[in-house]
Amino acid sequence: MLCVECGKREAKYDNLCEECFLKKVKFTHLPRHMEITQCPHCGAVKFRGEWKRLDRKEMFHELVMRNLTVLHEYDAIDVDIKEREERGVIHLDVKFHIRFKDLKIIEEHFCEVTINYESCTRCNRYFGNYFEAILQLRGMREGEREKVREFAYSRIEYYAEKNENLFVTKEEEKKEGVDLYLSDKREAKKVARDICDRYGASLKESPQLAGRKDGHDVYRVTYAVRLPDYRSGDVVQIDNIFYLVEKVSKSMLFLLSLKDGRRKHVDTKRHKIERIIPQNELEEAMVIYSHSDYLQLMDKDYNILEVKSPFKHPNGSKIKIARINGEVLVLP
Repeated sequence: MLCVECGKREAKYDNLCEECFLKKVKFTHLPRHMEITQCPHCGAVKFRGEWKRLDRKEMFHELVMRNLTVLHEYDAIDVDIKEREERGVIHLDVKFHIRFKDLKIIEEHFCEVTINYESCTRCNRYFGNYFEAILQLRGMREGEREKVREFAYSRIEYYAEKNENLFVTKEEEKKEGVDLYLSDKREAKKVARDICDRYGASLKESPQLAGRKDGHDVYRVTYAVRLPDYRSGDVVQIDNIFYLVEKVSKSMLFLLSLKDGRRKHVDTKRHKIERIIPQNELEEAMVIYSHSDYLQLMDKDYNILEVKSPFKHPNGSKIKIARINGEVLVLP
């Protein structure tokens, strides 16, 4: 069958020969002028009311593909975009690499792009000091505040990777602790729970009516996280036995008996902690002689102590001890 256009060559493409087909058929169309909306603060781009975080290359690629009109079906298409700016005007040189049957076609377009600037939802909230929750960190020991604060921020950053609307609006240092104002109360609750799991802390929620929106009550929530009196590394007394706290998890304490070296775990909701010796109140001593369960120690005042312990320590080693009612307990 011959080409219906020229009648000279074989019709291989839509009743046309290759030459006539390429003269007559166009696959793509782009408008000469396109507009895009971008946040001046964070660079987010708005498409059909939705804000997206894109780099500049991705932004122009999506702009081109959203404005592309397909005039003829094809088997595959790739796009190459080169950006240049002249006198404040952005120009795009766009090449579409098209495959149709056994043909490889390049179509070029030249476009101007106008960028309109508008603050995105997130930045409007951020610069407007928007917050939905207050995360209160309480019960921290001296020198511990920064460590707990850093853990809180690490969890905020973790959840912010999945929810860009989560951010810290402000931070307040108080005598009793730290207050973090967060933009999302649901994510704030996750952070609060993570801190509780890490430090065995308690959590108290206090919602407060902040106003109405679209006919519904809007609440802000205060999440008060209070760390317990004990920490990993402390010595505690439970049921008249002294233990080293090896790990704290939620309401569970993982313990090592200083009496016989056995491990156990207890639920602090069911067991009363009778006494706590913080790790910074433990003393240091040196092992002078060790044999079986017998240890001879020298304390910081050069006093000689003779004790029994289930833990083995070599001669000359420095160890931690706890003095309780005249009794000396050796830590592992």
